[in-house]
Amino acid sequence: MDVKLTKGKKVFKFSIPEHWDELTLGRYQRINKVLKDEAKVSDIEKVLRIVSAISDIPKRDLYVLDLNSIGKLGQHLTKFLETEPEDELQHIVEIDNVEYGFHPKLEDMTLGEFVDLETYMKDIDENLHLIMSVLYRPITNRLKDKYRIEEYKPDRERANLFKKKLTVKEVHAASVFFYNLERELLIHSNKCLKDLIMKEKQSLEKQ
Repeated sequence: MDVKLTKGKKVFKFSIPEHWDELTLGRYQRINKVLKDEAKVSDIEKVLRIVSAISDIPKRDLYVLDLNSIGKLGQHLTKFLETEPEDELQHIVEIDNVEYGFHPKLEDMTLGEFVDLETYMKDIDENLHLIMSVLYRPITNRLKDKYRIEEYKPDRERANLFKKKLTVKEVHAASVFFYNLERELLIHSNKCLKDLIMKEKQSLEKQ
């Protein structure tokens, strides 16, 4: 949906998404923050905040719209919020001609992956782009549907790229794994602890 705003003699046209799948990861994080904000504000203010969160329209510019236009935006947002994001996991996503693969074996996570994911998951909405940068990494070798991904190291640049260019269509399905991820992290934590105990035992036996 296109919205036209007139400022002085200039007319600016902005695009507002019609489906959740069209949102970038960054905008998805912004709208989640707005929707979870428990501050008591008017219905019109809520509409303005949501429109500003999912589009490039500065909130101050929305105040130049008449109430009839605000009403139309409200109707559009109602339809938008009723849409359902894609729920099929995208194992491979491509950004700027680079293929990124979803972690093929979560049970084989390294300690570094485990520690960072555990930290980021304390605030999923705020750190979603960082979580995705752990779960999706550049593919180093691929044969049809089978692939290997780059060894893990924290990469803020990739996380910020994901924030700008990954869409909800690619992100939402991966988010369902978050419900199982805590269990995977617990299993991995116990495995790491067991390995450390065994190493310590072996070290003591050699003394």
